[in-house]
Amino acid sequence: MKILSRYILKESIGPFLFGFSIITLVLVMDFLVDIMNLIISRGVKPLLVLELFGLNLAWMLALSVPMAVLVAALMVFGRMASDNEITASRSCGVSFLRLMIPMLGASFILTLAMIWFNDRVLPESNHKARMLLTDITRKKPTWSLEENIFLDHFEGYSIRVRTIARKTSEIEDIIVIQTKNAERIITAKRGKMYFGPDGSTLMLELEEGEILEVGAENEQAFTRTDFAKQTISIPNAASEFQRTTESSRGDREMNVSMMMARNRERYEKAADYLSKTDSTTRAAVAGLFPGNESLADKIPDPRIRAINKVLTESRKIQAKQTFNARTAGNYFREINSMKVEIHKKFSIPTACIAFVLMGAPLGSIARKGGFTAGIAVAIFFFIIYWAFLILGEQLADKGYLPAVWAMWLPNIVVGGSGILLAIAFVRQSAVISFIDSVKSLFTRRKQT
Repeated sequence: MKILSRYILKESIGPFLFGFSIITLVLVMDFLVDIMNLIISRGVKPLLVLELFGLNLAWMLALSVPMAVLVAALMVFGRMASDNEITASRSCGVSFLRLMIPMLGASFILTLAMIWFNDRVLPESNHKARMLLTDITRKKPTWSLEENIFLDHFEGYSIRVRTIARKTSEIEDIIVIQTKNAERIITAKRGKMYFGPDGSTLMLELEEGEILEVGAENEQAFTRTDFAKQTISIPNAASEFQRTTESSRGDREMNVSMMMARNRERYEKAADYLSKTDSTTRAAVAGLFPGNESLADKIPDPRIRAINKVLTESRKIQAKQTFNARTAGNYFREINSMKVEIHKKFSIPTACIAFVLMGAPLGSIARKGGFTAGIAVAIFFFIIYWAFLILGEQLADKGYLPAVWAMWLPNIVVGGSGILLAIAFVRQSAVISFIDSVKSLFTRRKQT
């Protein structure tokens, strides 16, 4: 059995390295378009480009390894099936599951290694790559933003953007929380970010949005304003970007412990805004009718004035609750986004095991071990896997699906389908063997 296990693992090395090289090359070619744009438009030195390229190899490696495992499983078991090695092994009493064990063991080791890589190496590489890219393209402030993450490093401002177009500095689904002079939540459908003529003032040109504002002196005063266009100026933003780049991290630049710590901070902020809502409600209700004053002594019709006052205070309470609830909700959405990234660090490496479960029976059924066929089938199934992953991430970000299900469902679907294929292949082989035995028996009887 040890000889057979070594044989399968030895046969897997070549297809794995070949698949890894081809897939990495495809990812590199896509990335080179942006690299060439930097060189041509900004005249970046080759050493900086080489450093940026090396840092971005980390995320390419995180994607290439699971795909290469699928390529290896498809090609190895496809070749063994076409050469009747699987049939020969079954005739010697070696089950199909036993043939899969060596690759499952190797994929388990790769899974552990990639979990460590995704948690320790990948976040640091992403962070250093973003810092370098920010230095190269510092005239485009959107390079310093991360999608779905609040940037809290401007005094009195917190900015979150849903989508970013790096090349044009256009942004969509923007939320700006301002606390410097007055509490405000500014939301907009789209906009642009750029530095002003002085080179240090960050300009936000927002379109189609609204402003929810609570006065600094009177917390009960609340206004809501719709706007077609609105410009926000944040002074000294350039120095803030340069000074805080080292400590500012997006969700893909943090390891699991960092994200859990960030989530605890966000929980505290969200809870603080919710507690403000409760205290505001109690204070407003208690202030409707002061205990030592008589409404009848001050107004001609106490009942009408009292009703109007209740309605006015009720609207203020509702507005304040809306403001605090939206702020808390924004923090909860960021918390959910962090949970998605935490599970992703484990689910994508675990795809190595799921792809072996899928690739081994699929390759055995197809009975084709060619490089081109293996790569094509691997890319097809990885696209399906990635589509499930992206869909799950979007559903989780919108709160329609828990993060754990969103990130692990693709592995369950792929791995479960692979197990069903393996069962079907074993049963098909058993039926074919039974039919061949019956045919040979009748042939012998006719000859006698």
